[in-house]
Amino acid sequence: MRQGLRQWLAVVIAVALGWPIWCAPSAAQEPGEIGDPVAETRASEPTLSPTFSGCSVQVFTSVNPDFEQQVVELVNDHRAGIGRPPLKRVDLLDQAARYHARDMRVDDYFSHDTYDRVGGNLQFVCNFGARIGGHYPGWTAIGENIAAGYTTPQTVMSAWLASNGHRQQIESTNYQEIGVGYDAFGGSYGRYWVQNFGRRANVYPLVINREYSRTDSPNVSVYIYGAWTQMRLRNDAGPWGAWQPFSNSFTWTLNWIQGMREVCAEFTNGAQTFSACDTILLTTSAPKLSTAPATLTFVYDLSTAQIHPQPPRVIQLTNSGNASSLNWTAGVNQAWLSVSPASGSTPGTAQVNLVQSSLPSAPGTYSGIVLFSSTGTSAPLTVTLRVVGSLPFRTWIPTLRRP
Repeated sequence: MRQGLRQWLAVVIAVALGWPIWCAPSAAQEPGEIGDPVAETRASEPTLSPTFSGCSVQVFTSVNPDFEQQVVELVNDHRAGIGRPPLKRVDLLDQAARYHARDMRVDDYFSHDTYDRVGGNLQFVCNFGARIGGHYPGWTAIGENIAAGYTTPQTVMSAWLASNGHRQQIESTNYQEIGVGYDAFGGSYGRYWVQNFGRRANVYPLVINREYSRTDSPNVSVYIYGAWTQMRLRNDAGPWGAWQPFSNSFTWTLNWIQGMREVCAEFTNGAQTFSACDTILLTTSAPKLSTAPATLTFVYDLSTAQIHPQPPRVIQLTNSGNASSLNWTAGVNQAWLSVSPASGSTPGTAQVNLVQSSLPSAPGTYSGIVLFSSTGTSAPLTVTLRVVGSLPFRTWIPTLRRP
């Protein structure tokens, strides 16, 4: 029985309106011939039950989140290359795919249908539609690709794309959402891969940057499914923008703050209004010109014409928002202040000096600003000058120690 199952590596099932369509894999997809498995160990193994009840809904933590995310990104990169919209990754399909990958590994079988191993023998439990439907209710179309033995996301994707039936699943316009499951190590093939595709009624996903997990730029692409007349958008929990003509695909600027960012949209056709959101990790912040120190204080003694501490003072200039270099210029607002050089780039330094011939002649406290400016950001350096008639004398008294 297992040999028969091995002949169906990565069988493709497309389901529309509840009817499955089976696509046989090519002979080149035989696991063991193409899988090229290698031996690996890891520090700890997840706690697993010896068998699963195949059609139950169970939630598992991924054994390799990066592998699963890479498969999603590779799918959407391929779809973009042929003019297809990106699929939205959803947790419901992730869990359906992750469950099946683990079930195949633990019960040691390879099939779209779900089996339990009882007394060493496989017993049919349910078909893939019942299994996916338990995790992903309300679907109008579902599909699945499976594979075993492949060691990386790139190799398993190459194998799927080399098979007409599997590639058609990946390229299909019937689907709007995707989930990926990966599990290792064990079973006859070591590694098990599952792609679940789906579409739900009255769900119109919004996808940022082809569902990539992160970006270093606040300028991103957005795709919204459906045909609508108007839409409005917002960043994070901010206010909604104005209603505007609907577009499926457009560019958008995130709030340029490092961390998880969200884009939400409302869209309408006049009779119905729906909404959708997506998130992405922004790994940079907006450029921010910074100085160290941020303030300076000088004391000018009129009786001795001395300045304490003795200028000039060195200022460090950096971009504390991101790793890009900033070109800056500097200016002062007081005749008794000077800065050199008058321009530079980050990281770099500048010297702040006092023009003694222009210093105030009356005691008091005076304030000045050295303003370092760059495109979209500036760093004001506050300089406080205390002018005094004289400084108190310092007297040192020797300390005597008694024996």
